[in-house]
Amino acid sequence: MKGLFRTTARLSLAAVLAAAVAISPLAAQEPTRLRMTVLGGVGAGDGTVGAIKAWNDANPDIQVDLELQSDELNWQATAPTTMFASSDGPDLSWWWCSPSFQYKEMVAAGLLAPLDEIYANGGYPDGTVQYFTEPDGHKYGVNTDVVWTPYVYYNKKIFTDLGLTPPTTWDELYAIAAKVRAAGFQPMVTLYDYGMVNHLPDGLMMRSWTQQEYNALLRNWSPDSTEAERAFKWTDPNSIRIFQTLKDIVDKGLAADGFAGIIDDEVAKSMFTSGKAAMYQTGSWGGAGMLEQDQFEVGYFYYPPINEVAYGPVGSWVPNCYIAFNRDKQDAAKKVISFLASRDGALAYAKASGLTIGRTDVDAAALAEFLKPMVAQMGADVARMGAPALYESSVPSDILNTLKRTVGEVLTGVITPEQAGEAMQAAYEDARSR
Repeated sequence: MKGLFRTTARLSLAAVLAAAVAISPLAAQEPTRLRMTVLGGVGAGDGTVGAIKAWNDANPDIQVDLELQSDELNWQATAPTTMFASSDGPDLSWWWCSPSFQYKEMVAAGLLAPLDEIYANGGYPDGTVQYFTEPDGHKYGVNTDVVWTPYVYYNKKIFTDLGLTPPTTWDELYAIAAKVRAAGFQPMVTLYDYGMVNHLPDGLMMRSWTQQEYNALLRNWSPDSTEAERAFKWTDPNSIRIFQTLKDIVDKGLAADGFAGIIDDEVAKSMFTSGKAAMYQTGSWGGAGMLEQDQFEVGYFYYPPINEVAYGPVGSWVPNCYIAFNRDKQDAAKKVISFLASRDGALAYAKASGLTIGRTDVDAAALAEFLKPMVAQMGADVARMGAPALYESSVPSDILNTLKRTVGEVLTGVITPEQAGEAMQAAYEDARSR
């Protein structure tokens, strides 16, 4: 069990960059100083550091001091009720705006300042705007980047050598797996915990449910859901088909050898990058550098539709967000978040992080100036197809844990797809009763 401690690295960009950044002579008075927290390290940390540097360079009157959080799990669990709730807490922060990370509780407690005006000029997909719109009509978070999952990355050399092309149907995908196996390669590898029992079901929901079904089943576990939403159930055919496809992925040989495709992520990634596996399922972060290697060229495709009127190819983890706290300096904090959410701020974030951004008004050509071509194309996909919120970003942790357990039991043959649907429906009805 991890020790209950937090290591906080305070990083004042104004101080760190003092040698490189001249102080504007127009700054005749002491600047307003804001305290901001963010998860340190690659991705969100690097992106936020880059975007805040751009802000601090251009705005001597409002300077942001960043605190990089290194103990991710402890920060997730404790910040909303300790650091954020304290009277001397930060003025703004990067956060996970989802039910699993106490975002809803912070909204209900009046801890967060509304950010409605930031959305007034557009630039975000409808799915993102809907996700951040609370029942009171206000928006308390602003998306930072789009984490899409699942993608299937593929080894272009293996595909070319075997005369294969990305599939458009599940039968084609299973046929590809058979040819790959016959040639001595593993077909698709992925992490079991998040890949097989979390992100794979996320993707299959998008490929089996209609848009109406998807939106209803993201909400109808809640006591506040409507009768129209509750008309859609986990025992419906399009829901059972999700579990049946999961079972087929194992039974028809698409998953890696072993018990239900169970594999460690580092092993899975190594098998793909060393050329031992033809396909690797992971998220958009894979294209941002995780899969960079010299042996072969990497491409990507989306899982084929299960239902011809399915919602879309993939969902997005949109809760990665900026929030401002309801404190004395909230107006200044909102100005900073307005920049971070703008096209220029988003591009600064993407340039520093290598991640796809959540705005729809940035084309592939602009992104291609500093992102790898594959990642730039992913960003263009966002603008073209939108970014529906992933299931996992919209339901409470107990519902998500029930799904992961149920999926694992289907993959291992403990229960049937029909029994899995019944178990999930029972979990929904139990959640509503509470």
